[in-house]
Amino acid sequence: MKKYLLIFGVACFAMIANAVQAADIKFGVQAPRSTLKAKAKWSKLGKYLSSEIGAKVKIVPLKPGATVKAVASGKVDIMLSNPVIAVVLTKKHSSKAIATLNKKSGSQFSGVIISKKGSGIKTAADTKGKKGMAFKFKKSAAAYVFQVKHLRDKGIYPHKDFSSFKQSKKQDDIVLAVKSGVVDVGFIKSGLLEAMAKEGKISIADFEIVDKANDTLKKLHSTALYPEWTVTASKKTDASTVKAISDALLKLSADSDASKKAGINGFVAPLDLGGLESTLESLGLL
Repeated sequence: MKKYLLIFGVACFAMIANAVQAADIKFGVQAPRSTLKAKAKWSKLGKYLSSEIGAKVKIVPLKPGATVKAVASGKVDIMLSNPVIAVVLTKKHSSKAIATLNKKSGSQFSGVIISKKGSGIKTAADTKGKKGMAFKFKKSAAAYVFQVKHLRDKGIYPHKDFSSFKQSKKQDDIVLAVKSGVVDVGFIKSGLLEAMAKEGKISIADFEIVDKANDTLKKLHSTALYPEWTVTASKKTDASTVKAISDALLKLSADSDASKKAGINGFVAPLDLGGLESTLESLGLL
């Protein structure tokens, strides 16, 4: 009898172990443009990670406003998000930063303040009294936070000094709103103008870059540079899985199918988020 009980116990343990192994690892990716575009962009990364760690990694595209809740509720185990959300996840939800995105333009990015060519809006001072538009107030890194900090450092407070300040559901719509004259000033992430021009949606010549910066970032931009999107692991994700994912991300080469599909050079060790944390605190957002 004891022999049968032992065999039964071993069998049950094996079944449980297999069930745990079979459970998908849910890899959340922020989707500021659309969930379909995000899924297409990161699908090969999911396949790469699955093959590297020997477990199914499922890509879960999420709108920016849903990312923190998804991590807190256990809907995702790993999250690739803008650094503002990464700071919130690490400081308020005990997530751990494990990698920073390394794009073709590098592992840092910036915010862009745009106006319509010929509008006369070329500097921060010129934005006062104008109609502005941003993406996801208080949540978007490079299409709200970076620009608000930049302007406040120059004595302009968008929520007070703009004649109106609206938020858009899509960054692409901000660009089009500036182009059509619906708003005077738009906040978008670095690289979006170039992407939309490549897609044939706009001509960069139709826009002015307010306080155009000239530093190491080749993409058009206005603000200081901050760490690129960051991969964080939920505190609920077991350590072995976190290490396996981290190791796989850091060894991803620029010429891999996953990197080519996403248009990146892979990932680097997590950059320090301390400067951004200070920025968020100064704006009362943390």
